[in-house]
Amino acid sequence: MSHSQQPVRQQQRQPATENAGADQSVTAPVGQQLPTRSYLPENVRATSVGLLDQAVADLSAVRMQLQHAHWNVKGIEFYQLHELFQELYESLEPHIDAVAERSSALGGQPMGTAAAVAQQTSIPQLSHGATDGQSMLRELADRLSVLDASLYQQIETASQQGDLDTADLLNEVSRDVTKALWFVESHLQVPQSGGATHQQGAVAPQR
Repeated sequence: MSHSQQPVRQQQRQPATENAGADQSVTAPVGQQLPTRSYLPENVRATSVGLLDQAVADLSAVRMQLQHAHWNVKGIEFYQLHELFQELYESLEPHIDAVAERSSALGGQPMGTAAAVAQQTSIPQLSHGATDGQSMLRELADRLSVLDASLYQQIETASQQGDLDTADLLNEVSRDVTKALWFVESHLQVPQSGGATHQQGAVAPQR
């Protein structure tokens, strides 16, 4: 053929601009609030989201620790503690979901990955060398106590700023955490003669 072939020019695709701004109203960088029609002021919602996200991280950490104990406990009390730890970690699962959903409803973006929980939680890690029942009970009692105290402070803050729904939700969670602490601590409390009770592994209060 005598005619030289002309190079074919590929038509460049232009990025679609239609509805380009549609997602901007419903997305936000991680850590920032999404818009919502909640009656609560933005600063109140921001505080509550922070409280709720911390509660999600702490509850998730304790739940995983209880599950770890359920898998790894050894000793003469194995079956009893194996069942107890399962009951307790399963009791926390619906609370984690409810607290995360409350955060999302207020415009938050609760993080539920293991990495996010490990980074944010205030709960100390378990010592993985402890496998006997008494050691696990002591460590879990300590961590449930930290969680219980943290929830109390979160309830107080939410109440003071007028977010009564968040305070009520966290109060419901707190009741079950307090109950879990009671169940665990009861295995460490040894009645003494004369009606006194000694708690194994407990540190005597300073006077």
